Amino acid sequence: MAGCLLIFAAAACSNPPGAVATGPTVSSVSVQQSDLPNGMVRCPISGKIEDFIKAEQTPDPNSAKSISGYWTDAQSNGAKAAYAAIYTDSSSHCAGLKTSGSDIGAATYELVVNFVVQFKDEKSAADGYTSESILNFSASNLKKSGAPVIEGSNTGLSSNSITLTQPIGSQLFYVAVWQSKAFMVILAVLNLDAAAAKKVATSENGRIK
Repeated sequence: MAGCLLIFAAAACSNPPGAVATGPTVSSVSVQQSDLPNGMVRCPISGKIEDFIKAEQTPDPNSAKSISGYWTDAQSNGAKAAYAAIYTDSSSHCAGLKTSGSDIGAATYELVVNFVVQFKDEKSAADGYTSESILNFSASNLKKSGAPVIEGSNTGLSSNSITLTQPIGSQLFYVAVWQSKAFMVILAVLNLDAAAAKKVATSENGRIK
């Protein structure tokens, strides 16, 4: 029985009558501390999308309203849960992210912004990747940025995936959007080296079983 609790694969052992099947969730798939270089801090704003929106309401009501609208749209396209995981290199930078009007794209410090969306089924997730803008991110918009991108199996993530790695001045941007099974993942990594940024993505993707 103890072995069943440690193994996701149904073939390993059968569930007792009435047991609830286990599997990946938006929080378990999201970026974990172990994915990151030592010293990075998980920001308190991280959490379920509903809690993330509430946390944004006081410092930045316009952003909270926009994200709420994006989430409503995603739900209409089959999304059933979402999670935000935010990490920086210090607690003070975490606090700064909650300041109204803060521009995370201008951050000169290490920053990871991650949204994981779980859909009702794999088809809905694939449709979200290929034809919808989920939480205002889409593969098509990333391609329109004009920066060089890598798509599909060459990303090391999934067949429905796109990554962008670009140095801008003293900064490095790594952005990945991908769909695997019933999940769609949006990941932005700033100011980590390229190998560390890619490790975050591959570690996260590996938890989608």
